[in-house]
Amino acid sequence: MARKLLVLVVLAAVLAVVVLGQTYPAKPVTVVVAYSPGGASDLTARLIAEYWKKYTGQEMVVTNVVGAEGAIAARQVRNSRPDGYTVLWYHEAMLGNYYLGVCDLNWYDFTPACVALKISTVSVTRPDMPWRNLKDAIDDAKANPGKFVYGLGTGGVAYWVFAGLSSVAPGAWRTVPFEGGDTQRATALLGGHIDITMVSAAGGWSFLKSGQLKPLAVHDEERNPLLPDVPTAKELGYPDIVFQLTNTFFFPPKTPSGIVEEFNKIIAKIVADPEFQKKAAEIAAAVPYFKAGKDLEDFWKTMDARYKALSGTVK
Repeated sequence: MARKLLVLVVLAAVLAVVVLGQTYPAKPVTVVVAYSPGGASDLTARLIAEYWKKYTGQEMVVTNVVGAEGAIAARQVRNSRPDGYTVLWYHEAMLGNYYLGVCDLNWYDFTPACVALKISTVSVTRPDMPWRNLKDAIDDAKANPGKFVYGLGTGGVAYWVFAGLSSVAPGAWRTVPFEGGDTQRATALLGGHIDITMVSAAGGWSFLKSGQLKPLAVHDEERNPLLPDVPTAKELGYPDIVFQLTNTFFFPPKTPSGIVEEFNKIIAKIVADPEFQKKAAEIAAAVPYFKAGKDLEDFWKTMDARYKALSGTVK
């Protein structure tokens, strides 16, 4: 009798997975974006939503929940039903917020689904500065402490790129903090108010394409195909100054693995779509970067350790 019951339970579980695979998604999925409309995270989420409908026939509804550097959006998804129909679209700013004490939620407080896209961060200067790359800039700053001014982001990934620079050249730079995003720092750089800063490839793309900004290094694991001639910080001898923006889908905790697998299959198809890739590059300088399962967990563990190690570098 017990054996029969066990067989029935197993068959029921298998049937549930089959049905799930046939029906998910059975209704619109809500994607919570932690930033305002019009930014890179918002634009890429809406692009994915367009292709989600193409591949599933269902809507993907993008909702912008802004506040506390993304903490409000993260908490909203954390407290949502784990049914596969509410998902967070967020990147490494989650780690920055955690280690700055802005939010007590970290990546492992969710059910990670998959990484879909990556946007590089880039150290930049003015074309009239003599530095060929980031190593030149760091060496010059070390030789002339306090001479050069770094445009420091007061939060987010911009903060952590400078934390990485400070770890290899402590006390070398004077800093000016900026509350705004990439455009504000790029404008200050072009105006001669600062000498070096970091921008995302998305936010600084118009400046980079026009030649108004000189790229010194890409803070990524490998060169960005949209900036093929720009070396990575890793190539230049700084393997820990890797701070890309990898937009990841996070479900609420305890979301069933079967739902996550079905979701990931759909996103993998979208990311592999050449038309989607072209549009992602055009609207946000984003490149495809699909990771799921153990690869995704290993990625976030590595980034978590990197942010934690640098958390006391800059105050």
